[in-house]
Amino acid sequence: MNQILGAASVSVGVIVAALAFGGGGALQYLGALFGVAAAVLLGVPGVHPLWGFAAFFVANVAWLVYGLLLRLRGLVVQHVLLLVLALVGLWNWWLGPLVLASQ
Repeated sequence: MNQILGAASVSVGVIVAALAFGGGGALQYLGALFGVAAAVLLGVPGVHPLWGFAAFFVANVAWLVYGLLLRLRGLVVQHVLLLVLALVGLWNWWLGPLVLASQ
């Protein structure tokens, strides 16, 4: 449970920092950077998929907040759905095995 809270607080901290140091404009660069990093991490052999899905999670949250700030409904819908997929990936590669191993 502590790992879940730690990951969530890091994501929230990154988003808050982006908002504090540049508003919505910084969020789009944060989302783009983490989105590309996620694709690279998932595309490179030998890298654990967990890191790619974690990067996608941060990217999706950044784009979701950006879309909400600017009221871009299509972007919000897209990143809500992509966030769900990132959470599925995190469950399959990290949280699920953690929970099932503790039982």
